[in-house]
Parts: sequence; C-alpha cells; structure tokens
Amino acid sequence: MDLTALKPARIMLVEDSEGDVYIFKRAVADAKILNEVTAFRDGREAIKHLRDENNELPGIIFLDINMPVMSGFDVLRQLKATDRLSRIPVVMLTISQEEEDIIRSYDYGAVSFITKTVRPENLLDIVSASPGLQFVIYEGAR
Repeated sequence: MDLTALKPARIMLVEDSEGDVYIFKRAVADAKILNEVTAFRDGREAIKHLRDENNELPGIIFLDINMPVMSGFDVLRQLKATDRLSRIPVVMLTISQEEEDIIRSYDYGAVSFITKTVRPENLLDIVSASPGLQFVIYEGAR
C-alpha cells in the first residue's frame, strides 16, 4: 500500500450527549489533530449515513456504548456484519469500566476501548497506533 497516496482520515463520533461531543472535539483540538470530526447523535442516524454509498466513509469511528435509540454494541455488530463497513476501526467510548463491557467490545470487533474522559494524549496514542490511516497533527503536538 502506498501510504503517500492516503488522504487524511475522517473521524466519526457517534454520541448522544451534546456535552460529551463538545469534550471530544475539544480533546481533538487540544491534541492538535486537524482531521475533520463528524458527530452523529444516535446509532441509527450513523448507520444510515454509513450505508449510503454516496457518503465518504470515515477512517475511524468513536462509538458511545450507552445510547437510547440503538446501543453502541448494536451499531458495532451491524458495522462488522457489513462488508463495506467491517474494516473501519471502531473505538468504544463509555463511562463504564466493567470488564464485561470491555470484553464484549473486543468480541464484537472494536479495536480499542476508552473511558469518556477523553484526553488529548489518549487520542494521540490511538491515532499513532492506527496503521494505514493518515492523521494530520500540528507540529509540536507531542
């Protein structure tokens, strides 16, 4: 794969809490990550957007586990069951630190699991460990 041909990965956030969306976007900005972040308020809305072949796919999805319309686990299972969407890396976001939620996240195909108190260094660790995805990080961010 020619990594020089990659364009910056889009970041999708699926989160029902407006406050948590703000905190996530603030952490992205504080980490000096310049990639576009698109937020969806519920799982159904995100799935509908992703299944529309006219929409560009994100390079990575940050997915809240506890959402009212469709849980993050339900969204993750649908993503991984759809050929076109199954290779998108998904990072689960939650306030839970229950071992069962962590195990379930990985069993369903998540690549990482982090608590909702997203800190810039968490995001930098995740994006730097994402081979094949290009992230635009302002010089001096580390």
